[in-house]
Amino acid sequence: MKTHPYFKFLLLFAFIAIAACSKKEDPIGTPEENFSITLKSSAGTEELEILSVNDSVFFTVTGSDGVDYSDMVTYYVNETPILTRAYFFTETGTFDVKAVYNDITSNVLRFEVLALTERALTIDVSRAMNNQTVTFGLLDGSGNNTASEATFYVNGNAISGFTFASANEEGFEVYAEYMVNNETFTTPAKNFSVYIPKRNVVLEDYTGTWCGYCLKALAAIDSVKVLTPHVSIVAIHESSFGPPDPMSFPQVDDLQAEFDVPDSFPQTQMNRTVKWNSLPNSLLYDYDAVTSIAGLETDVSVAINSQISGSTLTVDAKVVYRNGSEPGDKLVVYLLESGIVADQANYFNNNSNSPYFEWGDPIEDFVHEDALRNSLSDLFGDSIPETSAFVVYSKSYTFNVPAEYNAANLSFVVMVVKADNSAKNSQHAKLGENKIFQ
Repeated sequence: MKTHPYFKFLLLFAFIAIAACSKKEDPIGTPEENFSITLKSSAGTEELEILSVNDSVFFTVTGSDGVDYSDMVTYYVNETPILTRAYFFTETGTFDVKAVYNDITSNVLRFEVLALTERALTIDVSRAMNNQTVTFGLLDGSGNNTASEATFYVNGNAISGFTFASANEEGFEVYAEYMVNNETFTTPAKNFSVYIPKRNVVLEDYTGTWCGYCLKALAAIDSVKVLTPHVSIVAIHESSFGPPDPMSFPQVDDLQAEFDVPDSFPQTQMNRTVKWNSLPNSLLYDYDAVTSIAGLETDVSVAINSQISGSTLTVDAKVVYRNGSEPGDKLVVYLLESGIVADQANYFNNNSNSPYFEWGDPIEDFVHEDALRNSLSDLFGDSIPETSAFVVYSKSYTFNVPAEYNAANLSFVVMVVKADNSAKNSQHAKLGENKIFQ
């Protein structure tokens, strides 16, 4: 196993190492705030507002800089521009309203306009955790909730009251029957689903292109990915002496110090704080240590949604708890890049038991995956405020992607960690992928 701690006692090389990879050095680029505009209406602040025919609504728009842009934007109702800030809804139906300022688009407000005998069926959460209470509403054109006067049917079966919960993971359909002037009406059906939160194990691989023994850890991680999809992989590269590792993470020393990771690579950490390395004098790893907990039901779930415009990347990380947050919980958001081509030292070229047998040493043009490029959150996580059970906590990050990154190969690993930095759960997603709670 290749080591290099002894060389760090040499003053000259120590000075070079400090200059090249200081603990104080930040990753390339820093998260930045992006300008945005927010659309509001006089009808209320909900994502869906219920109105009657001939009701009018007045719109306002505020920028993230605090400036009122209400008279400087163009408003669109179902993609048709309107000339004023006020709009009269003269027909029944569903209407989406947005505002555009230059090339900046606001959030979308939705209005459902009802006739006198119509009611709007609402569901307080379209995707619920198992055993979470889902509440149905039935709004008239004045916004009054008449749910207590209706009968709700879930998957064709009448339920008592207007709440529902399920221990099982499946999709559901709900509709309501109600009466107006002694006549029975039925709403259109709506869908919702219930999921069981499953644990994704975090595996952090401390590695380097110079490290010929590190391929055994990579082979083990590849084997784990075949055994279970419930793993989030982070490859943390460090440069040694000689040509620098092109994926070297500037704050690797900080991570090693926090998690007691020695310089003798490869080193793999499971859920941040547990060491997961090969058995002594062996290529074998304890796969059961990972697979025995991967995919098990847990009490916290993570969702990721991201997009990129030009070089500006935005990612929304969401967390929901079954029992509420714990003091000290933190959100870690890491940006990764795959598909990076760089020669890789291979000390298993003559070992017929290795998948890298006779690949050469070094392996030329080796394709590296899941390399940690940047921490969009604090390196060890941003504090999660006290969050009640089943209430979604969300935090957005914006980042200007350096030119040397390949945006097509970027992805994220988002973790919820405890006060001691151990990972409760994680989620991983490619840039542009909407990974829902699961």
